[in-house]
Amino acid sequence: MRNIWAIAYKEFIQVSRDRRTLTMLIVMPVMQLLIYGYGINTDVKHLATYVYDQDRTYLSRRLVESFTESEYFTVKKQAVSIQEVYKALDKGQAQSGLIIPPNFTGDLLKKKGAQVQLIIDGTDSTPATVALNSSQAIVNTFMQTEGLIPVQVLPIDFRPRLWYNPDLKSTYFMLPGLIGLVLQFMVPVITATAIVREKERGNIEQLLVTPIKPYELILGKIIPYIGIGVIMASSIISVMHFLFAVPIHGSVITLFFVTMIFLIVCLGIGLWASTVADNQQQATQLVMFLAMPSILLSGFIFPREAMPVWIRDIGYFIPMTYFLKIVRGIILKGLGLVDLLDQILPLIIMAVLVIVFSIRRFSKRMT
Repeated sequence: MRNIWAIAYKEFIQVSRDRRTLTMLIVMPVMQLLIYGYGINTDVKHLATYVYDQDRTYLSRRLVESFTESEYFTVKKQAVSIQEVYKALDKGQAQSGLIIPPNFTGDLLKKKGAQVQLIIDGTDSTPATVALNSSQAIVNTFMQTEGLIPVQVLPIDFRPRLWYNPDLKSTYFMLPGLIGLVLQFMVPVITATAIVREKERGNIEQLLVTPIKPYELILGKIIPYIGIGVIMASSIISVMHFLFAVPIHGSVITLFFVTMIFLIVCLGIGLWASTVADNQQQATQLVMFLAMPSILLSGFIFPREAMPVWIRDIGYFIPMTYFLKIVRGIILKGLGLVDLLDQILPLIIMAVLVIVFSIRRFSKRMT
């Protein structure tokens, strides 16, 4: 029994001396609990909505107010054309678009009935289902409040339409996101552990005494992992399309181009982890610490619309937030490079910053 306690005491001393691992074990769970406790929420409210009111009368304004007062919809903009609504839905600036026809009030007063259309982005089935169910209830309440149902032969002809994923299939939403999830986790892990393993064996120091410059060494190290990442992405896309029948509406070339940018970000994260970690275990822990926010705060599982504002702001510093919008926009919406520039540019900036910072840090650690 004394031997067991002696070995346990020795292990406690070793753990206490490894300050970096000890800090990660204590700080990581607390930080994750705080962020995820506030951020994880499936109660979707305040869906961004564009309104195209072609009538602009008191009844049409009351209908719009009924939507905003419900807390499920937030009017972001009064559109001046139907094309503006379509563009906002394509680019993800709006989750729904309310279209009120001309002569809305006149048709109601003449007991002719009036058509009202709500276009819903069906990419994510959770907010789309909320929008579909709540909008019907809002219109019914509006007709009762305005006294239209007792006197109207024909009530408001409300027609919600689901775009991009009309059957609300969860596979259409989840499987494109798996491209980012696998790359975000696997590529940094294999990159970081491979470089740290070389450091542990002393191979890096041996290479540095040769004429090879540090940046040449590290670029040569990460190029093979770009190929591995491309193979991973190609496998996921092929299985997604041919086995699960997820249609790819956009350009496959654009999809691979953007995937390459995201791959560079992931490689940079792995390279940075290798410069911070002293061993392979620490490198894996660091990558795991960064991967969890990417899964939970990027919109991969939980809708970002349901998160508090400060949690959503944290998500803007996560590369996967942008990549998910891009890959779902290409696969489900058929968007092109021009349509996705506002998402691609931040990803390019992140790729450049992470790679340059990681190479500089690696060079300083090795000199």
